[in-house]
Amino acid sequence: MPSPQPPLSQDQLDALAQLDTPTIANALEELDIRPRTEGFLRPEIRCISPVEGTIVGYAVTGLISTRHRSPKALGRPDYWNAIVSIPAPRMVVLHDIDYPDVIGSYWGEVQGNTALGLDCVGAVTDGGVRDLKEAEEMGFPFWAKEVMVSHGYVHALEFNVPIGIGGVLVRPGDVIAADIHGAIEVPVEAVPKLPEAAKLLTERESIIIEAARSADASPETLAAAWDRASKIGAEQTY
Repeated sequence: MPSPQPPLSQDQLDALAQLDTPTIANALEELDIRPRTEGFLRPEIRCISPVEGTIVGYAVTGLISTRHRSPKALGRPDYWNAIVSIPAPRMVVLHDIDYPDVIGSYWGEVQGNTALGLDCVGAVTDGGVRDLKEAEEMGFPFWAKEVMVSHGYVHALEFNVPIGIGGVLVRPGDVIAADIHGAIEVPVEAVPKLPEAAKLLTERESIIIEAARSADASPETLAAAWDRASKIGAEQTY
């Protein structure tokens, strides 16, 4: 099955990956396209794997459960086909319906290798993950609520449906950026605008930081620095 046409160019994805998630959040605030308290996953879904930089992918979504066997469980081909129906690079984003009392892990060495082989760049879940050493060795990072020992009765119930995870509604194909801080959903239409917004933020912040590090730093010099920053279109956000 050929990969669908992605909504963004590789250059746009690469530019987004140059920004860490706090910078992405700040730049989205500058664009004022959604409330500042929305779009980023709750801190309970944390970075489990060693990562360098920001990992970006289109969301392959799904609902899973691990507590009981189910006659409604989907087969492995359903999962593989769901992955390749989303443009690459792909980020697998799974909601565990046993949340918050999750008991097993969908993720481990086998699932990680499978996803990696199908051009997935990582996995985000409010469930559990395991086989951390193997995941690190293969270069497949996890963002998860729990680290688990067993996979329990893990099975999938639906793929590529809108899901709620970490306080965020994630739809199939949404852009997900994740790093050591956590994960954030990035509106597709905002991605081309973020590098310039981030550049202006950096210019503004550098003025404040330089003043704060100065040997003669004072409330007066800081106020003057904020005033200079405001002249390049900055708003006070702290």
